[in-house]
Amino acid sequence: MTSTIVIDAGSAPTPPATPQRSSAGAAPGRVTFGGVLRSERIKLTSLRSIKLTLLITVIVGIGLSTAIALLFSNEMRDAGSVAGDSDLQFYLLVVSTFASPFLALIFGVLGVFAISSEYSSGMILSTLTAVPKRTPVFLGKALVLAAVSALTALVLVAGGLAAAVICYPQSAAEIGSSMVITGVLGTIAYLVLISLFAFGVSVLLRSTAGGIAVVAGVTFVLPIAFQMLTMTGWEWVTTVSAYLPAQLGSVLSAGAVEVASGPTFAVAMLAMAVWVVAVMLPAAAAFKRRDAR
Repeated sequence: MTSTIVIDAGSAPTPPATPQRSSAGAAPGRVTFGGVLRSERIKLTSLRSIKLTLLITVIVGIGLSTAIALLFSNEMRDAGSVAGDSDLQFYLLVVSTFASPFLALIFGVLGVFAISSEYSSGMILSTLTAVPKRTPVFLGKALVLAAVSALTALVLVAGGLAAAVICYPQSAAEIGSSMVITGVLGTIAYLVLISLFAFGVSVLLRSTAGGIAVVAGVTFVLPIAFQMLTMTGWEWVTTVSAYLPAQLGSVLSAGAVEVASGPTFAVAMLAMAVWVVAVMLPAAAAFKRRDAR
C-alpha cells in the first residue's frame, strides 16, 4: 500500500523575524554608554557603604572647617588691626581647605569601594554579563566616581567658605579673588584625583583591605617616611617628597601663588595627574584581560 504525504505550505511555522534596525542603525535594546553610566550611578549611590562614607566626609569636613573658622576669626579680631586682602584670602583658603589632607583618605576609601564592593559581592559577574565589553564599564565607573567625588568636594569647600564668611563677614569680599578660586578648584581636583588613584589601585588588587592599605600608605605613611629621611641630608629626598600626593595636595590647596621652591600650582596639578594615569592605565588593561572572578 502506498502512503501519500500532503504538505500544506500555509501551515508551516513562520520563521523568526529579523530584528529591525532603527534609523540610527542600532538594534533595539543595544547597550549604550549612557545606559552604562546610569547603571553605574545607581549602583554606586545605592551602596550603604558609599552613603555612609559620603555622610561622614561631609560632616567631618564641614565640622573641621567651622572649628578652624571660629578659632581663626577670633584671633583676627583679638589682633585689633584691619585685615588686608591677602590676610582675608589666606583666611578663606585655610578654613575651606584645611580638612583636605585628612579627607584625602576618605576619598581614597570612596574610590576603593567603587569597585571592590562588586568583587566582594560577586556582582561584577552580573555587570560584565550585562555589558560584555569591559572598557565602557571601566570608563563608566571612573566617570561616575569622579562626578560623585567632585560634587562631594564642592559641597565641602563651599561649606567651608560659608563657615568662614559667617564667622568673619569681612572676608566675603575676597571670595572671588584668583588665589581663593584657584585654591578651591585645586582642592576639588586633588580630592577627585585621589579617589581615581584609589580606584585604579583597587582594580589592580581587587581587595578592599589591600586598596585602603595602599592609599593610606601613599597619602600618610610615605610623607612621614620621607620626613624622617630628610635627616640624612640627601638632596633627592627633598625633591622626591615634594612630588608625593600629600605635598602636591598642599600646593594645590594654596592656589596659584608664587613659590620659592618646589612645584608650582600647574606643575603640581600635572604631577598629580601623572600619579593617577600611572595607576589607571595598567588597571584598565588588567580589568580588560583578567578573569572576573
